[in-house]
Amino acid sequence: MTIRSYLIWLSLLAWLGIPSSLMASPQTPIGNVVLTEDTVWSGTITIDGVVVVGRKATLTITPGTTILFKRRDVNHDGVGDSEIRVLGGVIAQGSAKQPIVFKSAETKPAPKDWSYLLIFTSGKKNRIEYCQFHDAFSGLQVHFSTALVQDCLFSHNLEGIRFGRAKLTLRHCLINENHIGVRFTRMEGPVEIQYNEINNNQVGIFLVPSGQNIVDFFEPGRTGKPWNEGHLDISANNIRMNSDYNLKLGAKQLWDLKITNNWWGIVTRADIRQTLFDQHRDPDLGRAIIEPTAPQTIVDAGIRQLPANHHATK
Repeated sequence: MTIRSYLIWLSLLAWLGIPSSLMASPQTPIGNVVLTEDTVWSGTITIDGVVVVGRKATLTITPGTTILFKRRDVNHDGVGDSEIRVLGGVIAQGSAKQPIVFKSAETKPAPKDWSYLLIFTSGKKNRIEYCQFHDAFSGLQVHFSTALVQDCLFSHNLEGIRFGRAKLTLRHCLINENHIGVRFTRMEGPVEIQYNEINNNQVGIFLVPSGQNIVDFFEPGRTGKPWNEGHLDISANNIRMNSDYNLKLGAKQLWDLKITNNWWGIVTRADIRQTLFDQHRDPDLGRAIIEPTAPQTIVDAGIRQLPANHHATK
């Protein structure tokens, strides 16, 4: 079935009022298309280009679905162009036994083979559960949207997950073997990052402020009071064994940040500080306020009922 005939068929089913759950999966790659109606994906979906979920549509992805992204790099910037861009909504709820997998379609997959699953200016409540993201520039990006992300695996990407201004909950995920595990680019919340296992990345968590000054958002001056209370909660995570830094503050991140009750893989304050990039390394940056720290490994962190072929480091 060609893409054109498939889209005509979808339109006919929608006109007839047949539920989207009865719509079969396309057998040929899709891309450079806008989904204007509620759509259900199952089986194996191959994407070659950009799939946009329109503002009135919700994309539902069923457990056990595999989404493959063909590598194409039209502008020669080193990043694959294939992506899913969600302006409407996305519900991707896999299970421990049937995760939803997003990965490269190439025979020799590599980070940056595809761009991302991007949730952008979505007015809906998006859910990403028991999903696996591999081989992407950013496995998942969330901006100006609301999303729950839990029990997901982010591995073998340039960035595991990136988000900016968002209402986001990120919990019970395994984020490892990426260049950057978690990247927060605008430092505007509210965001909760809890009960995650973040290990064996080059940088575990990278916090970068917005390039603009947000009135009444940041604590002005150098009062020593952390600005992020009520806006950013990073607690009850295992953040450890990341090769460069467990936590890194980006340029112009001037404000002190409260990041307490996490396990850093080591006990002494001096050793933990060696794994952080903050004011102790660059006087122009703020401080990471990490105490009190968790006294030992947080056993509830990471994916619940983790699939047998992936294990969090204990």
